[in-house]
Amino acid sequence: MQDSASNGKTRLRSQLLLAFGALAGLVLAATGLVDRWSGPGSQPGGSLPGFAVARVGETYIPRSRYVELLSDLETDKRTPLTAEDRQFVLSRLIDEELLILRGMELGLPESSPPIRKAIAAAVIAQVATESDAMPPGEDALRQLYESDSEFFATTGRYQVRWWRLPGVAEDSALKAAAALAQLNMNVAAEEVERSSGMKREMILPEQMLPLSKIADYLGPELAQHVPAIEAGHYSLPIEADGSTNILFVVDRQAGALPDFEQLRPLLEAEYIRRAGDQALRDYLAWLRERTPVTVDPAITR
Repeated sequence: MQDSASNGKTRLRSQLLLAFGALAGLVLAATGLVDRWSGPGSQPGGSLPGFAVARVGETYIPRSRYVELLSDLETDKRTPLTAEDRQFVLSRLIDEELLILRGMELGLPESSPPIRKAIAAAVIAQVATESDAMPPGEDALRQLYESDSEFFATTGRYQVRWWRLPGVAEDSALKAAAALAQLNMNVAAEEVERSSGMKREMILPEQMLPLSKIADYLGPELAQHVPAIEAGHYSLPIEADGSTNILFVVDRQAGALPDFEQLRPLLEAEYIRRAGDQALRDYLAWLRERTPVTVDPAITR
């Protein structure tokens, strides 16, 4: 049992080391700079404010971050933390801060695309987190439900048959027109195929399908015409994907707006998503107002 606990402890410590090692790799490998930095000792001088557990250079390590990592470690270990564990976590936080400071010295936030993306993503996440602070109220959800009912409605469903003639030449158009006239007069399918060469494609199942599924069979270019066709009617000949086509809508079912309570979880999630998007747009507008931006006019010509 002692060996098992020791091995588990070793794995946990290794995982922490890997986490900080990943940061080191990102900072150093991004530019291929792997030189070792030697400097003064990491022991902070002077007293610390109550919110900090250590100071690295002029940067404080928040006590909240230290407590968070200790809690994670304790959860994984499922045994009481030791003084050695606490020292290990503190040392890794100091290592992390040293690497970040060195990365700043090397100019990696300005020169390394991975780090620039990570910083931008972190700021976006922070803005989104702040916008999520207040959950949407009942009135806000109902306003969203009523103002954008089309977005929350279920998709329409259609049963479609498909006639197709390869080619889009003038001759193909004439044959398709002749086939359409025969189909409207309920001429047998075999006769339509024999006289016009237009063949019914049998890959579409004889059942109601959402438009997205119909597009899997017809292709998106042809499927986009389906909503405009009334039930029991043929389309005019449609040129799409190198062929001439006629569609017949056997039946159609309009989309419906589900009950408010049924949609509540989706409404809440969508409200939060839109609030986050708006918060980010507002934040970027504020950043543009406070930061001079000069653009080469030749770029926008």
